[in-house]
Amino acid sequence: MTITLNTSGLGRVLALITLFTLNSTLKAQNDVEMLDNRILYTKYYFADFFNDTTKWVWEMDVVYRRQSELGGSNIFSNPLRASFRPWIAYQFTKMTRVSLNPIGVFNSAPRLPLQSDLDNLDNLDRPFEREYRTTLQINNYAYYGRFNFTHRMRFESRWRGIDNANWPGVESNRPNHNFRFRYRIRTRIPLNTDYFYTNKTWYISQYSEVHVEFGRDYGTNYFSQNRNYLGIGYRFWDWVRLELGYLHQYNTRGNNYQIDLSRGPMFYLFIDLMGKTQHRR
Repeated sequence: MTITLNTSGLGRVLALITLFTLNSTLKAQNDVEMLDNRILYTKYYFADFFNDTTKWVWEMDVVYRRQSELGGSNIFSNPLRASFRPWIAYQFTKMTRVSLNPIGVFNSAPRLPLQSDLDNLDNLDRPFEREYRTTLQINNYAYYGRFNFTHRMRFESRWRGIDNANWPGVESNRPNHNFRFRYRIRTRIPLNTDYFYTNKTWYISQYSEVHVEFGRDYGTNYFSQNRNYLGIGYRFWDWVRLELGYLHQYNTRGNNYQIDLSRGPMFYLFIDLMGKTQHRR
C-alpha cells in the first residue's frame, strides 16, 4: 500500500497514528488516495444554568462551515455545513456533565475536492443533505497541574438524507439510519495565569477526536473520521472565550480508499454562562 500525504508539520504524528488505524479497516487496495479539501470551520456555543440553585443546564450550539473546490485555496467559495443543536444537561459533579440533544438539524453539502464531486451535484434533488441527529454527550474534566484535560464521549443516532431520495447511499423510500460513537481528548494550557478559568487568560487548546460509525444503513468504513486541532484562545468577561486555530480532519469515503483531508482555520466563540456576562454589557 502506498500512502502519499503532504502535511505542513501540524498533526503529523497524529496523522501517522490515524493512517495506521485506518489501514486495518481499508479494503485490499494498491493505493490510498488523499483528496485535498480546504475548509473554514466555525462554531458558536452558548450555555447557562436554569437558575442559581439547580444543576440543570441549557446549552445551544450553532455550526457553520465553508469549503473550497478542487483543492483550491478559496475556503469561502462553497457551503459545507450549517447545523443547530439545543441541549438539556445535568451537572453531576464539578468535573462531570451529561448532555442530551433530542433533535439536532444539519444541512450538509458534499465535499468537493474532485471534478466528479461537482458533476454529481447536478444529479441531486437538492445541493444539501438534511439530517436529524439525537446525541448523548458526556464531558469529564481533569487537572494535572495547570493542564486542563477534557474527555468527551458522544453517542449519536443519525437519520440522513431526509429529503434526498437519490442522495448517494440513501434508500428511495426512507432516510438512512446509523449510529456513531465519538471520543475526543482535549488539553488546554493557560499561558499567562495558573488556572484556565481565570479572567483574561490566554491559553493553548489542542484536541484529537475519532469517529466510529455502525448501524443498519452504514457501509464498511467504520473508522470514518479523525480530527486534530491546535489553537490559541483568550478568556474575557469571565465566562466568554474566543479561539482561533488550525484543523486537520480525515474523512474516509464509502469506497474505503479515498480519504478527504480537510484542513484550514477553525474559529470558536464560547459563552459558558450567559447570565454571568449580562453585567458586562
